[in-house]
Amino acid sequence: MKDEKIIEGLLVKPLWQMTGEEYCQLTQYAMSLSPNAETSPAPMGQKALGVHALAVELGCSDSTIYALMRAVREEDGSSEGGGILKPAIVSRIGRRIVFDVDKARDLATQYQQR
Repeated sequence: MKDEKIIEGLLVKPLWQMTGEEYCQLTQYAMSLSPNAETSPAPMGQKALGVHALAVELGCSDSTIYALMRAVREEDGSSEGGGILKPAIVSRIGRRIVFDVDKARDLATQYQQR
């Protein structure tokens, strides 16, 4: 009963006013609501931040990555938005692109085999 009142108070309190202890209590409460949920996030594939980082991961040159990004996709005949590597783009803000390395490797391999 006492814990429920504490949690109710924390639910209406702004995060920036909480102490670390209060935040931990609220987090533990939220995690207890879904007992079947995993405690750790699902593992994500390896990411590469930028064309050069992807080139290093794939063991090729930056110009090869740029060529793959200009290559026309079969499904729509377009190279806009990343060409062959478009499905491997996780995020694109401005000129900075984040790639899923494993997916990019698979797409590049498929393209090279054609």
